[in-house]
Amino acid sequence: MVSGMHRRTATVLVVGFVAILVGALLAATAWKPLQATPGDPTAGSQAPYDGTLAIEPTAFYDPPSPLPDVAPGTLLRSEEIKEVPEGVQAWRILYMSKDNQGKPIAISGYYAEPTRPPATGNRFPLIALAHGTTGVGRKCGMSQGPFTEKSPGNEYWLFLGESIVDAGYAIVATDYEGMGAPGNTPYLLRKQAFDVLDSLRAAIHLGTGYIDTANLGMIGHSEGGYVALTAADQAAEYAPELNLRGSVVLAPGVLPPLPAAVATLTGQTADEKASPRSGYITTLSQSWLRNYPELTTPEQWYTDVGMDAVPQAAELCQGAMVDLLSDTFGTYFRTDLPLNVVKIAALNPPLLNKSEVPLLIQQGLQDTGVVPPATRGLAAEACRLGDIVEYQEFPDDVHRSVQFTGRTAYMDWFADRFAGEPAPNQCRELP
Repeated sequence: MVSGMHRRTATVLVVGFVAILVGALLAATAWKPLQATPGDPTAGSQAPYDGTLAIEPTAFYDPPSPLPDVAPGTLLRSEEIKEVPEGVQAWRILYMSKDNQGKPIAISGYYAEPTRPPATGNRFPLIALAHGTTGVGRKCGMSQGPFTEKSPGNEYWLFLGESIVDAGYAIVATDYEGMGAPGNTPYLLRKQAFDVLDSLRAAIHLGTGYIDTANLGMIGHSEGGYVALTAADQAAEYAPELNLRGSVVLAPGVLPPLPAAVATLTGQTADEKASPRSGYITTLSQSWLRNYPELTTPEQWYTDVGMDAVPQAAELCQGAMVDLLSDTFGTYFRTDLPLNVVKIAALNPPLLNKSEVPLLIQQGLQDTGVVPPATRGLAAEACRLGDIVEYQEFPDDVHRSVQFTGRTAYMDWFADRFAGEPAPNQCRELP
């Protein structure tokens, strides 16, 4: 819950972050980003998005009651995933973390590593995967069916996880709170950093014996790009013991705390039918209603039709959610969201602190979901804070394809970080 003091802080943050973002966007217009050497943009062409297969959580996902009094990142239980691709071994995990109010909560995810020995030494570098928007329900996480076709987990295994494990690294993929184990899904909230950082701690505690704890990284796309940013931003305070060598941020989804941004989010899509945006707003609204009930109400988000339809859709995962909300956007969602929504965004900017975790930020210029000027602004803001930033643009890529086209660049970047090479810093090129 947000206290009166937090409400006053939110007002200050609205003003401050607006000024920061506008300044960053202006600075970014002078940036000459690296036109990165592309990978294979067709690498995932056989795996179009189809996260419609929701998988019911088993008893594994039910946390002990009461929860044990243990530190965040403590591994509560694990189970081996039997049906895995050749050359991979994997485990589901249940671990401790914190919710948006700072209270203990159990979160689920999975860990995967190659079956072959590490290429050098006797340990695998470990990369935490922060997934993009798949829903808010318990059926929509990464770990229920990461290798099952058409599941949300398989989407991000094929897009990101598989190539990382093939390269000889281990991954840990959090479900996020509420997407597996019970909880309130924290969509585009700074609290998601805890989910990812604690997943790294839990993976280390899993004890397979092959994790190189001196070489840890993070990668995220879309919603997960926001999470990869804010996890780097909060790592020094929340998990200072983790040796994070870098964070890769792909097309990060952020809602700036600007009234115009909120109006654009809803007002220009009132006549749009069955688009992913309906799923995004379902996920955003349901998450923020659950995490900030004192700042926003269902009546402020939904029409009379939406009051019934949207909560039903929220029980599904992204693909099926969009199919259910098949009428126009304005049939379900109001186009006059209140300024309280801006307050929630202002409480959860991705960047607040100088971080020692180097960033590689990638953006497709044909992306209409996460617009390039916003990502340039985030890169410029990270530089203003003193972060180490490399920013790459891909002229022909849309929101999802940058995960494939940018693969060669980000895998080479990770390899250099794990080899101890200093991270390139493009911030000096800013005016």
